Amino acid sequence: MEAKKIEVCCGGTCLGRKSDEIFDYLQEEYKNTDTAVHMCSCLGRCKKGSNILVNDEKVYHYSKVRTIKERIENDEGIEYNRYDDEDKLDLSSDFLGDL
Repeated sequence: MEAKKIEVCCGGTCLGRKSDEIFDYLQEEYKNTDTAVHMCSCLGRCKKGSNILVNDEKVYHYSKVRTIKERIENDEGIEYNRYDDEDKLDLSSDFLGDL
């Protein structure tokens, strides 16, 4: 099994949709592997939670305990960018620009 970095969103919406149970399940499933499973802050996709991020590249929306490992192993996630186009940070007013 290829080493992975799996991050389970622990933002309020995802926790409300049982991401803590997904986290516990994935930690147990990947316990004796090179795959690291961690909780992370909000992934910014709250409407689609519970959200899981794999290798900082693919996000898995609407995740459920019964299907998430199979979906990860089948590489069924979608490309992830921290900010969607409409969510990109506008740094034009960043105070560092005034220095």
